[in-house]
Amino acid sequence: MKKDIVYGGGAFTPPKERIIYRVKFTKGEEVKYIGHLDVMRIFQRAIKRAELPIAYSQGFNPHQLLSFASPLTLGTTSCGEYGDFEFREKVDTEDIKNRFNEVLPFGVKVVDVVLLKNGTEKAMASIAAATYEAVLDDRVTPKMIEENLSGYLAQNEIMVMKKTKNNFKETNIREDIFEIKNISDENTPKLFMFLAAGSKRNLKPENVVDGFYKYIGFEFNKFDIRYKRVEMFREENGKYMGLSEGVGVL
Repeated sequence: MKKDIVYGGGAFTPPKERIIYRVKFTKGEEVKYIGHLDVMRIFQRAIKRAELPIAYSQGFNPHQLLSFASPLTLGTTSCGEYGDFEFREKVDTEDIKNRFNEVLPFGVKVVDVVLLKNGTEKAMASIAAATYEAVLDDRVTPKMIEENLSGYLAQNEIMVMKKTKNNFKETNIREDIFEIKNISDENTPKLFMFLAAGSKRNLKPENVVDGFYKYIGFEFNKFDIRYKRVEMFREENGKYMGLSEGVGVL
């Protein structure tokens, strides 16, 4: 059953259209080992400190109406995280960004805020793909990536062990790899990956790197690789768009 929403005290009349802002933020090295629930608590505290007019659910235990897109794997940084925040009144988007950044801890920074069109699907439900960067360990050279990446992607099947709810299952991940590019510099082996993401299909970058290491004959240790999520995308009419793109009120 859908919960009622508290928009304010007394006889306040809720707006005809819900006021929801999509907030894009970064997660840096300082907070890469902070989990999804802790990120949520950081923003809950920041909302109170910034005195932003968040809406609350109704009931014995009212809670702030906010939700976040796909959780980030521990140890991964990001420059493209998203959260949806329902307010009880409109606030200038630049003001929201500035007020958040005045109170958020080092490593978390709001970079964009948009007021969503009425009826926009939640960020967590709209994700269809994501991009990542991975810095590989020093056993791998940029030349090795250059020599092997095309062959790796030419395979019809890339079998890796993917974690399920209760176990691990050998899975062909090839169809969930949309693109991989070699973005190494002279001394740093580095991959850019465009992968399926979301509730229907979801591929983690470590699965892709695991498959690549097997292809070149190296043992894979996920703790030797540095990952960054670059962006998350929704799909509209066969086109991938950032989660804030095309959904904001002009």
